[in-house]
Amino acid sequence: ADAAADGAARLLGCPAAVFVLDQDDELYRGLYRERTSLVLPDEDAHRTVRALLRRLTKGQSGVRITTVPAPLWPAGFFRPGVQHDARLALVLTQDGKAPVCLATPTRGLRRVSPEGEALLAQLAQATALAAEPLLMYQVERHVALTLQHSFLPRPHQLPELPGVDIAVRYEPASQETEIGGDFYAALRVGDGVLTAVGDVVGHSLDAATVMVELRHALRAYCLTESDPAALAERLDQVLRHYHADVTATVCLALIDPVTGRTRIANAGHIPPLILGEDGSAEYVKASGPLLGVGLPHPPPTELVLEPTDRLLMVTDGLIETRGTDLAVSMEHLRAAAGGALPGLEALCDTLLTCFGRDREDDVALLALSLAN
Repeated sequence: ADAAADGAARLLGCPAAVFVLDQDDELYRGLYRERTSLVLPDEDAHRTVRALLRRLTKGQSGVRITTVPAPLWPAGFFRPGVQHDARLALVLTQDGKAPVCLATPTRGLRRVSPEGEALLAQLAQATALAAEPLLMYQVERHVALTLQHSFLPRPHQLPELPGVDIAVRYEPASQETEIGGDFYAALRVGDGVLTAVGDVVGHSLDAATVMVELRHALRAYCLTESDPAALAERLDQVLRHYHADVTATVCLALIDPVTGRTRIANAGHIPPLILGEDGSAEYVKASGPLLGVGLPHPPPTELVLEPTDRLLMVTDGLIETRGTDLAVSMEHLRAAAGGALPGLEALCDTLLTCFGRDREDDVALLALSLAN
């Protein structure tokens, strides 16, 4: 909307504003570049524009050019605090669901020729064509976020897991970035606890739906199988059978709360970090092929979790930065985790503060320790 308003102002030689109204009645507004940011119109002015757009485009097809006199047109969109009659070019997106409005002041504007009116109509149509896929993306992002939030348990909804304490965090990618397929799980398995953190490769609604399928498959399989490597094999089969062109990473950890015995299977994921009471932080030496490629998975890596240890599992969205080697980012993570304050909640908060704001990918964290 900002780009369209600035282009219209340059082409027409006058101030311009552009408005796009989506299906949920959210108004996107763009102002030309030379318009000062001081004294912007208030919410009442935007409500007036919403109502005008809905009324003026009802039953419309094609482009409609009309004039709305002041004070029916709110003051301040063209110049701070100044009222103008407004010349509007109104058009709907191709699907007919979103009104687009290109607005210019009539005061001080020379009489518009037929050629000028045609240019105004073309500008409005071009803006609508550009706006439609962006609005569709907004809808897809909302659906994907709803899926993720519906199927990923909130911290207070995690099941009772005797013998362990757990903290989790999930942060969706920034608004400018497509949605991903990150997930976590914490499940009771016999006398033990199974935790998992994974990531479906790709960024789309499809990635989010595959994430939901994998998470439910894991919940079903662990009713009869607890070995992490065997579970990784089964998830690999699910992915190859139902989504042959999709790959995913996952790290699975089976913990015995009584003895601390921990078995870890890693399918192409960042390995877990073990954080000691003395400030040490070491990655578990666990690796294996990612899911969806049909390669055999090695036996689980075994270790003993001490009562004072913390086990940390994350998705690469937390640390992966374009242009930076992942090994360097993992070292930064290790240093930050080792220096975090005691406690699981403090650990998660520290890492999100250090790495997790405005990321280009979703972020999932799971931290666990044996209960005292």
